[in-house]
Amino acid sequence: MDFPNRFILTIALMFSFFAGCGPQNNSAIVEAGKSDLYKEPLIDANKARLKMENKKIESYIKRNGWDVTTTGTGLRYLIFKKGSGAKAKVGNTAIINYEVKLLDGTLCYTSDDEGTKGIELGKTQIERGVDEGILLMQVGDKAKFILPSHLAHGLVGDGNKIPSHSVLVYDVELIDLK
Repeated sequence: MDFPNRFILTIALMFSFFAGCGPQNNSAIVEAGKSDLYKEPLIDANKARLKMENKKIESYIKRNGWDVTTTGTGLRYLIFKKGSGAKAKVGNTAIINYEVKLLDGTLCYTSDDEGTKGIELGKTQIERGVDEGILLMQVGDKAKFILPSHLAHGLVGDGNKIPSHSVLVYDVELIDLK
């Protein structure tokens, strides 16, 4: 194909493309407006669920008599045995022993059954709350983490032992950093 024919073909294709991007049926705009009707009730429902979840967490902490610290994300943690090793930082691989339970005490996972776990910190290989909590530890520390559902498996659970919207209680021992 020679230059003039290629040029004309290119212009025709560009015209077709831009013509297809023109004003569309207004029903899409109306549908987008309808989604705004659902936004506020969903936000309100999530706020109510979060408030109820926080009450359950606070009640659990009070029943156990723990003096926990709460981070800006909502992670509650208690380092109950201090170690003397290096402090964890992003990029380290943390070797941990762990036990994961639901607030009702149901045991979900444990390193006794599954072995120690190596987690590269800052790479979201585990629940965000656990990653955040380990970064507060040093080798030899033992800690409890209480992860609100948004820092754990959220809306979907893990598809195995952890249901949707579950608060998790982790017992973690930081054995080593690599």
